Amino acid sequence: MQRMRIVGFLSRAPAAIYRQSIQQRPWIAPMAQPIVIRSFTSSANNTEQPPPTPSITVTKHDKSPEVAIMTLHKTAFTHDIAKLMIKEWKAMEHDQSIRAVMLKSDLKSIFCAGIDFQEFLKGPESFGNYWRSIRQVFDVIYSSRLNTAASMHGHSLGLGCVLGMACQDRFMMGAVPKPGTIGLNEVAVGVPVPHWLVELFAEITSRRHAERLLPLGRILSVQEAQSIGLVDKTDFKSQEEMDEFVVRYLVGRSQAPKIAQAETMRVIRLNFLKTFRDSEEEDVATITKYVAEEEAQTILKEQLAKLANKVKK
Repeated sequence: MQRMRIVGFLSRAPAAIYRQSIQQRPWIAPMAQPIVIRSFTSSANNTEQPPPTPSITVTKHDKSPEVAIMTLHKTAFTHDIAKLMIKEWKAMEHDQSIRAVMLKSDLKSIFCAGIDFQEFLKGPESFGNYWRSIRQVFDVIYSSRLNTAASMHGHSLGLGCVLGMACQDRFMMGAVPKPGTIGLNEVAVGVPVPHWLVELFAEITSRRHAERLLPLGRILSVQEAQSIGLVDKTDFKSQEEMDEFVVRYLVGRSQAPKIAQAETMRVIRLNFLKTFRDSEEEDVATITKYVAEEEAQTILKEQLAKLANKVKK
């Protein structure tokens, strides 16, 4: 059965001068075929059948091996995929030859579709455990010593927006072939935006933008997202061009001294991370409570029914 998903957040926009510096930064290394270092899937291998499509692959760029490329291959973000992503990110974190990570997907028109709606319907205990894993995915990216950038070639709703916001920089295509969209749409399915996501969204854009957009579950065009600082650069003609730019941009950021750079980023993000980590129990209890509310359950079941009808047609 095809799956649907939800949840998300937005990313911190640099000032106009910083955006201009991104656009003017020289390209440092040519893009080439990456070298696969590992791949994982939540499905078991069957020797009598073709190997299943992996959930996540991690590669090192052959011309710039200090840049790792994490690619998502599944639309719905299940609990198994969340655990695999945490495992893979920690492996990159401990590899001292890696200085930066580009996060992307190979999904058609989608960066990350978000949480599988089925996860909302598995009961409070199951969803609570799943939500802890989602928080940990965010934590390992947001607290990373690595330079991070999201190359978001398509729709980035809910969790897709969250993953982008966890990175230091976000890039999206603005016109080719069809622009993607981005935003936190929890309210649209009857679930309030968690406190820490509200605060991060307000910090990245502004509190006024948070007040205007989040209570409506508004989804933004690429241009709207760039105008409020959610996305850093959008004038790419193709996914390949954007990926090339992101790798070269990350190579440039990684020229700074490793220890000093990582410690400075740690200090910049320290206060938010402390609040985020200290509020885990309250956050899990709150989100679990509201997901179980009749309003949210009704909306989620309606969405699943609509999806089932589309699959039948």
